[in-house]
Amino acid sequence: MNDEYQVNIYPNDTPNPTVNNADAKRKSVAVCFSGGGSRALTCAWGQLLGLHELQGENGKTLLDDVRYISSVSGGTWAAVLYTFRPENITDAEFLGNIYPPSQLYYDKDKDKPNGLNVTKMAASALGKVPQNFANLFEFNPIEPDKNILFEFVHFMMIVKDIKIETSAKWLWMYVVGKNVLADFGLYSYSFSKNATTETPWNYADAKYFSLSHDYAYKNIFINGNALSDANFVYARTNCPMLIVNTNVIGKDCTKKYPLMSAPLQIPMQVSAVSAGIYGTNPCATDTIGGGDVESFGFSSSLLSSKSVPPVVPAEFSRAYTLADIAACSSAFYAAALAAPLKAIIDWLLKLGDEHLSNQFSGFVDNAEQLDLKDIRSKLSSMQEEIQNLNTTSFVPQYNYWPVGQVSQGAAANKNTEFTDGGDLENTGVAGLLAQVQGTVSNIIAFVNGDDVLFKHIEVLGIGGQIIAATQMAALFGVAYDPSALHVLKPFQNYLADGINPFTGLTDPMGFLQVFDNSGAEFDALRTGLYAANGNGDETDPAFFLQKLTVVPNTLLGITQTNSINVLWVQNARVNTWQNQITDETLKTKIEKGQGKLRLIDPLIEFAGFPYYSTFSKIHQTAAETNTLAQMWAWCVSHQDSPLSVAITKLFNSAV
Repeated sequence: MNDEYQVNIYPNDTPNPTVNNADAKRKSVAVCFSGGGSRALTCAWGQLLGLHELQGENGKTLLDDVRYISSVSGGTWAAVLYTFRPENITDAEFLGNIYPPSQLYYDKDKDKPNGLNVTKMAASALGKVPQNFANLFEFNPIEPDKNILFEFVHFMMIVKDIKIETSAKWLWMYVVGKNVLADFGLYSYSFSKNATTETPWNYADAKYFSLSHDYAYKNIFINGNALSDANFVYARTNCPMLIVNTNVIGKDCTKKYPLMSAPLQIPMQVSAVSAGIYGTNPCATDTIGGGDVESFGFSSSLLSSKSVPPVVPAEFSRAYTLADIAACSSAFYAAALAAPLKAIIDWLLKLGDEHLSNQFSGFVDNAEQLDLKDIRSKLSSMQEEIQNLNTTSFVPQYNYWPVGQVSQGAAANKNTEFTDGGDLENTGVAGLLAQVQGTVSNIIAFVNGDDVLFKHIEVLGIGGQIIAATQMAALFGVAYDPSALHVLKPFQNYLADGINPFTGLTDPMGFLQVFDNSGAEFDALRTGLYAANGNGDETDPAFFLQKLTVVPNTLLGITQTNSINVLWVQNARVNTWQNQITDETLKTKIEKGQGKLRLIDPLIEFAGFPYYSTFSKIHQTAAETNTLAQMWAWCVSHQDSPLSVAITKLFNSAV
């Protein structure tokens, strides 16, 4: 698209469009879904289902009263699908139903009249996503075309002759588009030998996203050359305002802090109406930030500074899509694509002429048209290319012009690396606070990690530290070191200038504190989570309600200090639920997955349940997904669950 469009911008000193367009009739409650790949998506599925089942005093479901959803990584996959799925996919089809544990059963051969066969997945269910990732790391030489990386190599680099150095940064976006969004009509690109000019990141049917038809006609379609509804996908009606979290790489801080442990990442948030950065780099003079741009205008090219804010002229070479924000928020996996991609190229080069010809015969009208010498030459070039690329080459990259630099015009455009939201802050709480700036009084933070909640054994009265809330620690200005070296004191406060007390290096997470910890609030959180979970017996859900004070934060741009209620919920084993399972096959499989065999074979079904590995379980079976989601749906909604009582009480007291 080469037409010029004017894009709304919202500098730091103007009202926040995300807050202004959130439904103020909903209660002052936000729900956060953490990262963690398919496990995080699965937990969020169950938690959404539980909130949809519960009703408040006003007769609405609790989910209908949530004002914001803030998400990271795998939690973003769930939140984007919940918010933007087509209107014709109902909540019943998407979320499903809650079943008592006694009605869950495992049977691949036949269904029973009542209950849920966990080996089956409904066609429109959110839980189908983890099964799609079988196409990523599994590779069968007999059916190689079922591997998504193999497909990418064939079309992008052989048929379309696009270099890896060009396409690598788009590969994870394509994987997310196909595996997360495509089944729900939110990503439509398919490789075709006839569509020679289209790519997975720039194709004719790619759509921008926004809040609603009414919002677009009021704020976007206001000029004669404006876009139309056909170019957009809108959030479903009556949904919470979604805030997706990712980061951008900031300016090098080593001049001020020579002992910097990693590049500084600056949090960025994307909603249905805007995308941008309210914070600033705390350790270097940086141009990043300054406010938000209309979400459909993100990644456009700023043309000039002729227009006076709040409108600027921009050029669009491609649509900024839901696949882009979902991929950026979950970019943790992108760097891992280099190794399997190289393995596929190596495998192809080892094939004889006949077998190699068979691999490419479907891409030409006549097998005699195949030039195997040319194909081998391209594969060899690809093999050499990939050796010279580093892991950051596979990280999503977009054009970004900071709102604070619009006066520079086209000079503000810059290719920028985007990282997984969870690389810096994996709960979604920090980004939410950056956006709402004191306008929300209650948060439910579902931290769906794979850190096992436990307590170190005391030896001669020393030790006994509770290991919990490790992903929340930095929000309180606390560093965590899981190594045996610091087993007696694994949690220590960050020092001045973000220095990690364990390493002595300046740590990007050391600039992340958003809650006052002067009263040992973080220690209270760890103790509270452990106690709720049964003090080591793993009986009930791990949750803890706190009234916390928000503190200013330069990195996030938080200036409003206020008190806020936070109901923390940590993924953990819940024996009160698990012990009610009566199906022997399902019981045995879960117990086997929780046993010592999981250490030998992390790929066995239910390995680590409910702490599925972020990497080895990115591809979950239907049984693994259904079972974990049902556990969380029960924990959130069942009258016998103390978590359900706490959630209902929080909603009923919220205004």
